[in-house]
Amino acid sequence: MLLPLLFIAFLVALLVFLAVQYSIFIPEVKGIAILMYHQVNPLVNNRLCIDPEKLEQQFRYLIDNGYTCHMLENMLDSTTVFPKRSFILTFDDGYVNNLEYLYPLLIKYNLHATIMLPVKFLGKENEWDGSGEKIMSIEQLKSMDSKYISFGLHTYSHQHLRNASTETVQSEIQESIMVLRRNNLQFLPVLAYPYGGFPREKEQMVSFFNILNNNNIELGLRIGNRINKWPISNKFLVKRIDIRGIDTFWEFKTKVKKGRVKMF
Repeated sequence: MLLPLLFIAFLVALLVFLAVQYSIFIPEVKGIAILMYHQVNPLVNNRLCIDPEKLEQQFRYLIDNGYTCHMLENMLDSTTVFPKRSFILTFDDGYVNNLEYLYPLLIKYNLHATIMLPVKFLGKENEWDGSGEKIMSIEQLKSMDSKYISFGLHTYSHQHLRNASTETVQSEIQESIMVLRRNNLQFLPVLAYPYGGFPREKEQMVSFFNILNNNNIELGLRIGNRINKWPISNKFLVKRIDIRGIDTFWEFKTKVKKGRVKMF
């Protein structure tokens, strides 16, 4: 009698573990999956860099399994109809390797991605994490067809905005807009928060959102690792799903369907 009870207890514990650790029993979530990537490089495999072969496998999976790629711009229109299994591609920081490896894949599979630009570093190198990766220049950004690529803001200096002063937030947005307009580079009125950071205290959050409104920002992208329901409830808390270079294919598929691998 004791052994069957222990076996049942083991099975229950295993099911609870799988449910918590791997979202096994969470059904597929309806809505818009905004996927967040960074670098694409066959020589590097880490959290922020994905191998182009792995990225192509992911693109093929999405296409072969009935997913529809939308431009981020479509979310600026509340009347847009998003079918089941809709996704949007975003790539942060504007690395040169996006031009080398991402752009050809977008053309090959007729997909569109929005690149979020830390404007101060255009034509320079990534300085915020010490990796020294090259960032595209204005000329390189302009060389890509708008059918496949659009641009959004990622602040001027890749500034973490969670504890930034109102003056800093204002400056980061206005400097970005000024430089891009001066160089005649078209961009969406969308701000992707570096590190996913934004003020969490209610008073500071309201002030932050007011600054975005006053600068005609129409969407603010955090991380959140959730599928967005449509229409969205707060245009400045749009969630993205962090797709990592070290994710297994199963983890990628789970994230696209449910927003996250783990429940908590």
